[in-house]
Amino acid sequence: MSEFIAAARSRYSLGWNPNPPVTVARLVAVAVAAGVYTVLSWLGVIALPIGIVGVSSLFIAIGFGIPFAIWFGIWGLLIGYVGTFLGAGLLSGIPLLVAIPFAFVDWFQLGIPMLAYRGLANRFGVDPMGKDVYSGRGFVFFLVFGAILPNIVGALYGITILSAGGLVPPDAFWPGVIGWWVGNLIVSVIISPILLRGLSSVIERYGLTSYGLLT
Repeated sequence: MSEFIAAARSRYSLGWNPNPPVTVARLVAVAVAAGVYTVLSWLGVIALPIGIVGVSSLFIAIGFGIPFAIWFGIWGLLIGYVGTFLGAGLLSGIPLLVAIPFAFVDWFQLGIPMLAYRGLANRFGVDPMGKDVYSGRGFVFFLVFGAILPNIVGALYGITILSAGGLVPPDAFWPGVIGWWVGNLIVSVIISPILLRGLSSVIERYGLTSYGLLT
C-alpha cells in the first residue's frame, strides 16, 4: 500500500506538460474555478474592506485560490489573475492601468504554494495534493509554503502596486501590508486545508489535476 501511495505521489513534479492533453472536463473545471474566484474576490473587497480600495480584511477567495493552484498548476495562476483583475480590481474601483499589474499578486500568493507542492512536497514526505494537510508534517508544510510565505510576499507586492497607483496614503502602507497578510493568513489556514483534505482525492479521481506545471 505504501509503495502505491509513493508511486502516486511521484507523478507530481515541476515538469512542464507531463499529462496532456487538455480535456473538456479540465477546461470546464478551470472556467468554473475562475468564476468562483472572481465572485469571491469581488465580494471580499466590497463586503469586508480594510479601508484601501481592492483590499479585504478577510479575502475569502484566497482560501480557494491556493487549492486551485495546487490542483491545476499554472491554470491556477490564470484563475487567480482573472479573478483578481476583475473582482478585486476593476469591479472594486481600481483603475485599469493599476489593475493590470495588481492582478499579478496572485502569481505570488498562488504560485509559491504551487511550486512548493510540485517541487518540495515529495522531498519532505508530504502529499503533493495536500491530502495530508491535517497531519503534523503536512500542516507545517502548508503553514510555511501555503500560508505564511506567499501571503506576506503578496501583501508587500499588492500594497506596493496600489501605493504606486496613488491608492494608498503614505501612512497606511505598513498597516495595509499587515492587515492584508493577517487577513489572508487566517482565511488560508481555515479554508484551504478543508478543501485540500476534502476534495483533492475527488479532483484526482476525475483526472483534473496537473501532474506538473501545466496540462
